[in-house]
Amino acid sequence: MSINKNHQENIYSNTLGVLFSSLVDFFKQIYVLIKPGVISLVIFTALCSMLIAPSEKSLIIKGISLLLIAVGASGSAILNMWHDRIIDSKMERTKFRPIPSGNISANTALALGLVFSFLSVVALFFFTNIYAALLLAFTIIYYSVFYTMFLKHKTSQNIVIGGLAGALPPVIAWISISSEMIWFPIILCLIIFLWTPPHSWALAIYRNQDYSNAEVPMYPVKYGVKKTILMMNIYTAFMVTSVNLLFFLNLSGWIFFLSSNILNGIFIIKLYKLNVTKNLKKNSIKLFGFSIIYLFLIFLFAVIDKYF
Repeated sequence: MSINKNHQENIYSNTLGVLFSSLVDFFKQIYVLIKPGVISLVIFTALCSMLIAPSEKSLIIKGISLLLIAVGASGSAILNMWHDRIIDSKMERTKFRPIPSGNISANTALALGLVFSFLSVVALFFFTNIYAALLLAFTIIYYSVFYTMFLKHKTSQNIVIGGLAGALPPVIAWISISSEMIWFPIILCLIIFLWTPPHSWALAIYRNQDYSNAEVPMYPVKYGVKKTILMMNIYTAFMVTSVNLLFFLNLSGWIFFLSSNILNGIFIIKLYKLNVTKNLKKNSIKLFGFSIIYLFLIFLFAVIDKYF
C-alpha cells in the first residue's frame, strides 16, 4: 500500500516538475521573443522622459504607464518576429530565435503579439488619456505593419522611415502623464530618429552578407559600404545638432551640454575610424556597440541635468 502511495507521489512530483520546467522554458522563449535589448532601450528612454516631464500624476500611474508602453512595444516586437520568421531562418544572427528554431509556434507568437498590443492600448487609455493610447496604437501599427510588412523588404530607406516607431516612446511617455506639451519630448524623439540610421547601418555593415542572403535591401546591400558610411556621416551631423538643440533652446543646462558633447566627440571619432579603416567589421561593430551606450547616456545626462 505504502509502495503504491510512494509511486503515486513520485509520478505527481515528476509531473509537476515537468510542467514547471515547461513553463519556465516557455517564458524564457517569450523573453527572447520580445527583443529584450530593444525593449530595455524603449523603457529607459520612456522613463527618462517621464522623469523630466512636469507632472502631478502619482508614482503608481507613472509606473503603470511605463509598463503599458513596454507591453505595447513587446507586442509589436513579437509581431515583427512572427512576420520575419522565414527571413530569420536564413540569417546566422537570427536563425536561433524562438520561431525559426521551433521553440514557439508561429500561431502562438501571433496570438501573443496581438493580445499584448491590444491590451496595452486599451489599458493606457483607461489609466491615462486617449492621446497617449492613440499614439501608442499608431506606433504599434507603424512598426509591426508599415515597417515590418512593407518598408523593410521594399526600400533601402527602411531603417530611416521605420525609425520613427522606436523614436516615439519618449513622446508617448510624456503625454501619458503631462498636459504640458513643450519641445523637449519632440527633440528627444528627433535624437532617437537621427541616431537610428548610423546605429543600424553599423550593424548592417557588420552583417552585410547576412542581409544579402536574406534579400533584405539594407543600405549597404543596395548601395555598398562607402555610400552607407557617407550617409552615416550626414545623419550623425544632424544627430549631434539635435542633441545640442536642447541647450540652445534653453531646455537643458551646462551639465547636459558638456557631457553630451563629450559623447558626441567619442561617437564622431569612432565614425571617423570607420571612414578610414580597412577593417570594416571590427570598427563597424565597435561603433554599433558604442552607439547603444551613447543613447543611454544622452538620456541619463538629460535627467541628471534637470535635477542638478
